[in-house]
Amino acid sequence: MKHNSSAPIKAQPFIVKDAREPVDRDANEPVDGWSASFRSESDIAAHNSPTAATPENVASARKRLALRVLPVVVLGVCVGLAGAWFAWQAWAVTPARVERLTPAVAEGTAVFNSVPEGASIAIDGTPRGVTPLRVSLPVGAHTVEITSGAVSRQLPITIEPGSVVSQYVELAAAPVTLGGRLEIGSDPPGAQVTLDGIPKGTTPVVVADVPPGQHRVTVSAGDNTINRTVNVTCGTTATLVVSTAPVAAGAAGGWLTVQTPIDMEILQDGRILGSTRMERVMLPVGSHRIEFANAGLEVSVDRTVQIAAGRTVNLAIALPSGRLSVNAVPWADVSLDGVAVGTTPLGELTVPIGPHELTFRHPQLGERRQSVTVKAKTPTRIGIDLRK
Repeated sequence: MKHNSSAPIKAQPFIVKDAREPVDRDANEPVDGWSASFRSESDIAAHNSPTAATPENVASARKRLALRVLPVVVLGVCVGLAGAWFAWQAWAVTPARVERLTPAVAEGTAVFNSVPEGASIAIDGTPRGVTPLRVSLPVGAHTVEITSGAVSRQLPITIEPGSVVSQYVELAAAPVTLGGRLEIGSDPPGAQVTLDGIPKGTTPVVVADVPPGQHRVTVSAGDNTINRTVNVTCGTTATLVVSTAPVAAGAAGGWLTVQTPIDMEILQDGRILGSTRMERVMLPVGSHRIEFANAGLEVSVDRTVQIAAGRTVNLAIALPSGRLSVNAVPWADVSLDGVAVGTTPLGELTVPIGPHELTFRHPQLGERRQSVTVKAKTPTRIGIDLRK
């Protein structure tokens, strides 16, 4: 057939392939992307497999897909479980924050006074001020230390809710006595006095801070000079009175006067001459060995006196000390004859023999007084229950 060049040329359809489609796609497969997205699993398997999309091929494809996905799922589950376990552990070991309401602490009041004032107060080791002091304290037991100079005292106190505890403490240290006192008199007065060769003035005269021991006293009036030996003890007063009047003619005896804080019998060779309660005792002229005794206080002192005609010899008897132990229930501050000696229990105090007065003071139980007699040889013990 002859080609007719004038005949119209029939246009061929121009098919544009989707760039997302594989180049080797089947010619019969839909070309639009919308239809391709709804392909069946059999079509996908047939497309990806060089063989036909048979049921066996589809099952094999599903199995391969499951094998690829399963490890990812298992790993995700394990990670989730591990995270949950760690979160639970963190919650379990973290203590719950609980808000607690602190109740108000019950308190009481303590009042402190001291002699002298201005003593420092430390409660449970913490300084709180000086006396007089009023302070609030928590309920319960406390330890109080009161200090004044070199003197310190510790007191236990117990505070009750709403109560007031009062403490009164004497902190004045007992005076330290280095010697004794010597009182010298004469009849008539106005005689010159020397003590161990040192002039001390005219009678009557008092010499303080005399060292303990024996001392020589000289009393002079005109041509009349009298020498005496006096024994001075620590903390006591010795008294010497002499007569410097002219000796009366024919006088055959003299007198003896005795100063002592306790009553004592005056004996010579076992014979009672009198007692220290008498104003004076007459003795013959000469030297005499005299015994002064008090059986109740277990004391006996011997002295030698020189009696001159018409003269009076004054003799002071220094007494020995005894031992005193003091206790109180529950406890107390103790004063002896008005002088503070400490807080009970007090053992083996050295006290002059004779009667004394003890004063017990307790801040809650008040004050109690007790008389006591100290003996020379037997220790004296006294106890008191302030609760009764």
